[in-house]
Amino acid sequence: MEGPDSPRISVLHVDDEPGLAETAAGFLRHENEGFSVATVTSASEGLERLAEAAFDCVVSDYNMPEMNGIEFLRAVRATYPELPFVLFTGKGSEDIASDAISAGVSDYLQKRGGAERYTLLANRIENLVAQHRAEEGLRTRVRQQAAVADLGQYALRGCGLDALFERAVESVSEGLDTEYSKVLEYRPTSDDLLLRTGVGWQPGLVGEAAVGAGDESQAGYTLKTAEPVVVEDLRTETRFSGPPLLVDHDVVSGISVIIGTPEDPWGVLGTHTTAQRRFTEDDITFVRSVANVLTDAIEREQLEQDLQQAEQRYRTLLENFPAGSVFMYDDELRYLIARGEQLSVLGLTPADIEGKTMDEVFPPDVVTEQTPRYRAALEGEEQVWIQQYEGTYYRLHALPVETDNEKHVGMVVSQDISDLYPAE
Repeated sequence: MEGPDSPRISVLHVDDEPGLAETAAGFLRHENEGFSVATVTSASEGLERLAEAAFDCVVSDYNMPEMNGIEFLRAVRATYPELPFVLFTGKGSEDIASDAISAGVSDYLQKRGGAERYTLLANRIENLVAQHRAEEGLRTRVRQQAAVADLGQYALRGCGLDALFERAVESVSEGLDTEYSKVLEYRPTSDDLLLRTGVGWQPGLVGEAAVGAGDESQAGYTLKTAEPVVVEDLRTETRFSGPPLLVDHDVVSGISVIIGTPEDPWGVLGTHTTAQRRFTEDDITFVRSVANVLTDAIEREQLEQDLQQAEQRYRTLLENFPAGSVFMYDDELRYLIARGEQLSVLGLTPADIEGKTMDEVFPPDVVTEQTPRYRAALEGEEQVWIQQYEGTYYRLHALPVETDNEKHVGMVVSQDISDLYPAE
């Protein structure tokens, strides 16, 4: 018997004798309440049903008019090469079994016997479907991992955020076989999420449509909880209401994850489908991995923008201190900018300093003395001190720097004041 949380199994049973088909369907449902059994009386009807709906397993008789079980099996394999197929026949022989194996049958079972034969059939179906789902799940995970790796490489090539977003939503829809995917950008001023990029949506919506950032939308709920939100049936959802963007596209199931961090959310990555679906933990991990690639790319671009703004903002300082140097650093004491004529006095170039931490550039005694001052400046306390280095006196002024994204950045202006000290 199936447990309440066990996945359902959809079976297509093909038998030209309706009474036997219904009897078999009844026995299968009795053996496993999770079985959903559809019956048809010909192979041609069976092919039509397979084209209309997804099934987990096909059970077919052998001796049927127009097309026998082996011919039906070959037709199924031409379109569905991996679908579990059981030949369940009262006409058994070594030749039929050999032909069935050659045609790619998953299992072969004769009808003779009592009710225990249906118990055996149910067990065979369960095992075949479980194996098929495990193999298909593995193939899917491999494809998803490859998609994430490809997206990461694409991001590192400096493709730009818009191009990366487009590649991301395409990868998610392909990786999960969903009709819709989207990147929503959070806009604090209007407290909503803009449809920045997407696939599958009606023309004219990308770049224009928005959803609320509160409980009126799945994306808003995701933004608030900062946890992946999985919807199996939007029509019965109670955590939030379905926004027009989803309802107008007949969305039923989907996954949404945050882009950015809970403390500093940038937006939401979501994917949706019109079919009711139970997403797996692997599916959720896939979407989160794509969102992590986007988060890293956004952070890199923001850092580059900060550096460009800082270069422009403090260029006048460099001009005002032609005989000095200006250093900018982050909360890891990593130098973001190093400019000025004094660098050559120290035997250094900007490339020797930028991107490195203080202890990677200067001797331990300098690091020990200056670290507390650098830290204090990051916290908003300006610091001024005199430093002697290899016989030269420097006046150093450390102060905090305001940035657009509220990151902790400090600046140190260094001037040679040796002329104020008499030569020894």
